[in-house]
Amino acid sequence: MSRHRLLWPAALALLVAALIAAFAKPMMVEERLITISAHDQFRQHPELLKQPLPIQALLLDYQTDSLLWLKTLSALHVYPEHTPLLLELFGEEPEFRRALRAQGESLIPPIIHFYRNSVTSIEVLNRITGGEAALSPEQRAWYAVNFANQEGDDFTGQFRVAPDGAIEWIWTERITEGIAQFFMSGIRTLETRYRTDQEIRASDLGWAAVDAVIIGSAVKFLKAGRLAANTARSASVTTRTASYSARLARAGQVASAMVSNAKWPALIALAYVTVKHPAILNDLFAGAASVLGVPAWMVQLPGWFIVLLPLLIALSWLSGVVRWAIPARQT
Repeated sequence: MSRHRLLWPAALALLVAALIAAFAKPMMVEERLITISAHDQFRQHPELLKQPLPIQALLLDYQTDSLLWLKTLSALHVYPEHTPLLLELFGEEPEFRRALRAQGESLIPPIIHFYRNSVTSIEVLNRITGGEAALSPEQRAWYAVNFANQEGDDFTGQFRVAPDGAIEWIWTERITEGIAQFFMSGIRTLETRYRTDQEIRASDLGWAAVDAVIIGSAVKFLKAGRLAANTARSASVTTRTASYSARLARAGQVASAMVSNAKWPALIALAYVTVKHPAILNDLFAGAASVLGVPAWMVQLPGWFIVLLPLLIALSWLSGVVRWAIPARQT
C-alpha cells in the first residue's frame, strides 16, 4: 500500500485514539471486570446496577448461596435505604450473612435501630466488661447482629416500622438468658474486618505478589486490586511493575471464570473478554501508564493508535475490494 493510501487511515486512527484518550474514563481493571460481571448477572434486576460497586461485588458473592441471595433481594426491596448501609458495614462477616440468611428483611430494623440509637443497657455493660469509650454506631449494630443470631425471631420480632419509617422497639420483657456470656466475650474489632481483607497485606506486594493467589470472591478481588494500586502508587517502578503483574494475573483468573466457567489460561481469557469489552483495553493502557509514572494519555494515545491503525488499513483494503467487485459484477 502506498504512503498516500496510508495517510488517511493513519490520520483517522490518530484522531480516534485522541478522542478516546480525551473522553473515555478509565477504571481499574478489577472494577471493570466486576462491572461487566454485574451487568451480565443482574439482567433481571437492573435496580441492583445502581448500587455502589462494592455492593455489586458483594451481591455477586451472595449468588453462590441461593437462599441468602433471595433474602438479600427481599431486604433491598423492603428497605432500599438501610440495607446497602448494612451490607457495606457487615456484608462480608459470616455472622451477618448467617443472620440475614435466617431472618431476611426482618433483620434490618433492629440493626438500624441499634446503629442510630445509644442503648443504655449495652453501654453500661460495656463499661462493666472493661470498655472505656462509648460504643460506636458500628459496634452497637454488631451487638444487634449477634442478638439476632442468638435469639432469632425472639429478638427481631420486638421491632416494628411505623408508617413514617421510624423504627420502634416494642419490648416489655427482654430475654436475658445467655446475654451475660455474650457480653463477657468482649466486642469484636470491626475496623480491619470490614474495611480491609485480612488476607491481603502490604507485605504481600512487590516481587512476591507475582505469585498471585486465586481469587474466589468478587469482594476480595476488588479489594486486592485497590490495595495493590494504593500501596504501589509511591513505590519504585520495579515494585509497581510486579504489583501490576499480580493484578493482571488475578484479572485473568476472574476473566477465565467469566467465560462460562471454562478453565481457560488466564491471559487468553482476559484477551477474550477484552475483545468483547474493548473498554478494558483502555483500562490496561491507563494501568501501564501508572506503572511508568506518566499521565494516562501518554500510553492511551499510542496504544489505541497501534490497535486502530491495522483495523482501519484492513477496512480500507476491504472497501477497495468491494468497490472493484461491484462494477465488475455489474459488467
